[in-house]
Amino acid sequence: MAEGISVWIPVITALAGIGGALGSQYISHRFTLNREKKASEDKMQRERYFIATGLVFLLERFAQRCVYSAYESGFNEPEHGHFRVNHTLPELSYDGIDGDWRSLPPELMFRLSQMPVLQQEAKQSIESAFGNDNPYDGSTGLSEINKHSSRLGLRAIRLSRELRQICSMPHDYLSAHHWSAWRMLSIARARSINAELRYARSHHKYHASLRLMESVDSLESTGLPDKE
Repeated sequence: MAEGISVWIPVITALAGIGGALGSQYISHRFTLNREKKASEDKMQRERYFIATGLVFLLERFAQRCVYSAYESGFNEPEHGHFRVNHTLPELSYDGIDGDWRSLPPELMFRLSQMPVLQQEAKQSIESAFGNDNPYDGSTGLSEINKHSSRLGLRAIRLSRELRQICSMPHDYLSAHHWSAWRMLSIARARSINAELRYARSHHKYHASLRLMESVDSLESTGLPDKE
């Protein structure tokens, strides 16, 4: 019996050694993977913070410039025969932004990339509106400047705040005072929306009146008596 046990002792010892070696190798492998994963995450966070810093201040400067054009009132120059404005929709470009865009969340990266496209579309809408205006009356073009400036300025601040949040940056002060960009743009945006609603209502009433007049004319042309 003792001889049988003594025969198995080396086998058990060898298996234990192999098991210990495999276990330590597995633990070492897991530790290495976790260490590499943490290093990758740390690098991603540093890249995200770096590019977000540039984007945050670019967007906030854009929004602050939008305040001027959101309140632009324009003026006539009779001697030159045309309508002029001091501030129009500001430009927005990411050309000076360095960093890895892939470090940003995909949905946020999409909305950031969309901003220059929206700015260009708004610019074309403004130019078209001024092109259709009377040279001495730029009211339509002016309303387009006010509308798009307030809309895109607020959008830029929302994006900036989202970047600040995901990077745990300090809060901005764009709502701290009555003259701060967020509050000023919000008021300008509300005015633009109210003006559009007033126009839509008056436009609807105008067309309703036209339809009523057409129905009356049609009735008179038939020569039929009015219904009792």
